Amino acid sequence: MGKSTIIFIASAICLFSLLGITQANEESDNYQFILEGIVYCDPCRSIFKTTLSEPVSDARVGMQCRHPETEQVTITVTASTNSTGYYHMLIEGDHENEICETYLIKSPKEDCSEIPTEGHTKESSRVTLTSNNGIAGKNRESNALFFLTKKAAPECQQEFKEMEYLPELKDINQA
Repeated sequence: MGKSTIIFIASAICLFSLLGITQANEESDNYQFILEGIVYCDPCRSIFKTTLSEPVSDARVGMQCRHPETEQVTITVTASTNSTGYYHMLIEGDHENEICETYLIKSPKEDCSEIPTEGHTKESSRVTLTSNNGIAGKNRESNALFFLTKKAAPECQQEFKEMEYLPELKDINQA
């Protein structure tokens, strides 16, 4: 009696677990891709992750695909980051012949809300949203995106030394 009861309970738990997984996947089954990424605050204004970088929660992020010749936008999706700075977007359709990029929209942090635009720096990340390129599965990952503080934090100079990074003179003067 005891052994059969345990087997029955274990079977019921497995069945309900499978039903929960099926229900959770139903939402993403209606979409071609699941795009994920993370957003950081860059206190060193270096546009790469350091030990001083912190994830930004509640940041607004967008993804847009456009035709490469006409620049006509074919899809736009937005999302917010969670408490650890991660976001995910459900993307409809295959965008093989389009340019798709994730980009920053808005930071909730007043002290870290600048979107990089200087020179060659553009705070966006190209993503591949097609099944015709050899990448298996539905999940796609965007490179990390960074909001900047208005001035580099004083600790950045020491951070760069420890990394053996030699920033441009303007970067050292800002630290």
